Amino acid sequence: MCKQCESKPVYELTNKRKFCERCFCRFFEKKVFKAMRKYRMFSAKDRVAVACSGGKDSMAVLHILHKIAKKGRKKITALAVEEGTEQRKKLLKKLEKYCKDSKIQLKIISFKKEYGFELQSILTKIKSLKLTNCYVCSILKRWLLNKKARELGITKIATGHSLDDEAEAVILNLMKGNPALLAKLGPVSGIKQRKKLVQRIKPLYLCSSKEVILYAKFQKLPLSLESCTLRTDTFLAGIRDFLENMEKKHPEIKNAIVNSLLQILPLLKEKRKDIELTSCKKCKEASSDELCKRCKILGMLK
Repeated sequence: MCKQCESKPVYELTNKRKFCERCFCRFFEKKVFKAMRKYRMFSAKDRVAVACSGGKDSMAVLHILHKIAKKGRKKITALAVEEGTEQRKKLLKKLEKYCKDSKIQLKIISFKKEYGFELQSILTKIKSLKLTNCYVCSILKRWLLNKKARELGITKIATGHSLDDEAEAVILNLMKGNPALLAKLGPVSGIKQRKKLVQRIKPLYLCSSKEVILYAKFQKLPLSLESCTLRTDTFLAGIRDFLENMEKKHPEIKNAIVNSLLQILPLLKEKRKDIELTSCKKCKEASSDELCKRCKILGMLK
């Protein structure tokens, strides 16, 4: 039975500790609060926005940060990007209703309005360039979120990245021969604060994907557990399957991967702290090259 209140359990940790629904939600929220405090994700002076896709992870983050904001009599902003797919439009309708009922400010950024096209209309072009839908979409979305957040005076963007996502990112960079990119990972993204880059934080950093799903269900949050309909068979998908299989045999493997990263992260960040960013000569946003990835992609799509 649940160790806290002797009720019927709904979740069990690898150490056999059991939780009922109510105690699990408390356990989950404490885990999120612990991560935010331990890694100093934001201060009372910060203006925080949540990058919302309408999926389980971002909805869980939005729900918890809104609870914190209400206690401190502050407001939080939800930022969402509409790429133009039918799936996203349905999710955003649910997000709009949730934000309206919860009195949360919601800002929706449209691909059509900002770029003049919807993702659905350039799929053939993306394929001909031998790029993946996920790569193009993520680059274009990240640029828009950063620019919009800065315009709104947002100082921190909270994302829905969980323990599973971080473990996958670590293995991805190692297998692709990009160990230097590990320095950009961690509970607070980036090597250091940059003038034109709004820093990103990961409140779900210590939570597994399974725990996020349970919390979202118990809180009756509007969400979809379906994968993006435009997601292709990427390298990352293979790593995700690999880790899921390993997790069945070794239940703490994702925890071990993330903890290993956290031990070496200070050294990785120190080594790359002197690397400066320049401004993209076209859009004037932060970039490591003359042209940022977003402008390069837009140039290729013409």
